[in-house]
Amino acid sequence: MRAAVYAALAANERPASAYDIAEAVSRAEGRRVVANSVYRILDLFVAANLAQRVESANAYIVNAHPGCLHDCIFLICDRCGRTDHIDDDRISQDLRGAASAAGFAPVRPVVEVRGLCAACTES
Repeated sequence: MRAAVYAALAANERPASAYDIAEAVSRAEGRRVVANSVYRILDLFVAANLAQRVESANAYIVNAHPGCLHDCIFLICDRCGRTDHIDDDRISQDLRGAASAAGFAPVRPVVEVRGLCAACTES
């Protein structure tokens, strides 16, 4: 089941919800797969750094750099839905430092920038 969920997630060019993945796996396997099962598997993938959660969309993407442990900054296109991520440790450290200075113990910064990707800006 984990392999099927990963394959369905990897087949998407854009972030996919657990419901999208459950539907794809259900079609591929010819049996009904519920989103709750997919959520549990996606949580395992996120914990293992194999997938990343796009918080604002409640969706997931395959982690293109599973060996890296950066705080990702997601760039989300409002027109086409394309989601890219960049790693900028300086920004992450600044966010963590600001949170610590305010007496907050940061665990995982979530930074998402919404706008238009280069392709949508040109069209």
